[in-house]
Amino acid sequence: MSDCDLVPLMYRAQIENRGKIQYVGGRGQQEEDQPASKWLNQWLKGCPPVPKAPDENVPKWKQKPPQTRIRIPQFGANVHTWEYTQSWRFVTNSGQGEGIIRPVIGAKGIPFYPGSSMKGAFLRACQQIAPDKLLDYCGGEVEEIIAGKKQKKTKPGVLRFHGGYPVDMSWGNPKRLLDVVHNQEERQVMRNENSSAKVQISLYQTKFKFGISRIKNNTHIHVDWNLVGKIWERALSEGIGSRTSAGYGRFEKIQDKNKIFLSSPKVIVSVNLSGWGIVSTLLNGTTEFRPNMFKAALRGHTLRLLAGLTNEEATAKRLTQKLWGGFSQGDGDSGSIVGKFGVDFQIQELLPDRHTYTPPARRPQTMHLYNLKSGTLDIFSFKQSSNIEKDGELLTMLIKFSLLLGGFGKSWRRVYHKLFYKSYFDNNDKPMIGCHWKFTNSSEVKKYCITVNNQESDMFRKLSNFTDFLSNIPDTLRSYFNLESTNTYINDWRDVWHPQRVQVWGRIARDKNDSQAVKWLHRDNFKSSILTGSIGKPSRVSRIWHRMYPCYIERNGKVMHEKNESGDYKYVELITIFPIPNSDVSQRFLNLLGSTNNDFTRLWGDN
Repeated sequence: MSDCDLVPLMYRAQIENRGKIQYVGGRGQQEEDQPASKWLNQWLKGCPPVPKAPDENVPKWKQKPPQTRIRIPQFGANVHTWEYTQSWRFVTNSGQGEGIIRPVIGAKGIPFYPGSSMKGAFLRACQQIAPDKLLDYCGGEVEEIIAGKKQKKTKPGVLRFHGGYPVDMSWGNPKRLLDVVHNQEERQVMRNENSSAKVQISLYQTKFKFGISRIKNNTHIHVDWNLVGKIWERALSEGIGSRTSAGYGRFEKIQDKNKIFLSSPKVIVSVNLSGWGIVSTLLNGTTEFRPNMFKAALRGHTLRLLAGLTNEEATAKRLTQKLWGGFSQGDGDSGSIVGKFGVDFQIQELLPDRHTYTPPARRPQTMHLYNLKSGTLDIFSFKQSSNIEKDGELLTMLIKFSLLLGGFGKSWRRVYHKLFYKSYFDNNDKPMIGCHWKFTNSSEVKKYCITVNNQESDMFRKLSNFTDFLSNIPDTLRSYFNLESTNTYINDWRDVWHPQRVQVWGRIARDKNDSQAVKWLHRDNFKSSILTGSIGKPSRVSRIWHRMYPCYIERNGKVMHEKNESGDYKYVELITIFPIPNSDVSQRFLNLLGSTNNDFTRLWGDN
């Protein structure tokens, strides 16, 4: 062992074989041997011990009382405090390690939210709620006449911001501290580029106590502590820390024994959803329902749609970044861009589920699933909008598009096989595939769903509302971004939303067991092809989206999910395909869709 091995990873240079923790580790490598896990364990050794969960197998009277002498930093008696809990994750970047994002760490290794950051968030909120108190509370520059001349002078504010600390050591679970940043935009939309997950250390569902006091001088300035609390709560409702646009840094509180989410007052669109699917997995194998998947889907679809309106790759990327943020590169301009919109997902009821199967010649495997009974997706604005109505129209279109043709999260291109293809698991040797999402609030269904014309007999006319919606998307985007009406598109991307590059086919299924295409995708001549995608090596992203969309009809002014004569729900089966030029497998699949033996009809696309 060399002397450098005695130095904790936290203090080493971020280079290979020194202290670089972005390297996840080779296949089969033990978790404790991975650099990121080592870094965490060394950090936690210097912190107060994490309280152990009670052993369910040991009677309560035999269990040792919890440790009470653990000293977490406390605020003084003259400090006013407020406690809030993260609804998901909280990211702050100390800037201490090049290439990694890790919390600001204080005495005894305890992470904290700096007072300077707290003041900045408070100041922005104070400008919105009580601008007349801004100078008194936060200070600033004032002009004074000295010797007959105007001079600027800095006036200190009366409030002192002490930052925020966890209320206990429950944050120190190493299995929850390793977060994942996995940018798959290139691979999902443009080309089959390899992407890798990167480590980000963030705090998971931690209760924080924030402190503010007043400076003893300037006693003539009155401080309304109820107003101060409202301002700070407004600051939290906007999200604090890094990556707030993806759902990080959101908080909730307990009031009258009820959980209350601190929603942004700048919400433009809010929609209630439910869904089923496969839970995401962190680097260490821990499963987690991750709200940032909603921004990823909306951002990806924005890029696909813009790729069908311009032949300039830089333009499509720039306009997408204008909405959702990102990192600018090229043209002498680089750095982070704050987008116009952010997302916040509030989970009301989430149930865990699992799927166990035994692949041939292998041990039993378990996949963790989610059953989201109810949740609310809010899309809010970071900036003052000149036309909120136009923003709302664009975001509503993106939500309708996302739920019409796919879903959110892992395996979003496929239907949820547990619901629509149960016989696939008859031998208990297949993994779970797909997801299924739907609107849950009856008052919102009419706004966001697309209905079937039940009075028509011809399939194309029955689904004419779907065609109209898809046909109007380019004009909606051109109007929003003031783009010229041309027939250009990006030629070398895989997912380009242009009628010469994509086709949408549809039919009405009598019930959830009446999917035709789900069986086609598992045929030997299509399975794991360059068209349908594959998980192995080489890994390929599918060029087909398959969706079982609820068959909504409007009756007596109300929109409802239609049932058949047996009382089972009907669905609109939709296939979105990005054909591969001069590809035999693509042509065979298109021939299958257009065959007279099947009742699919082409709704959009003319290639």
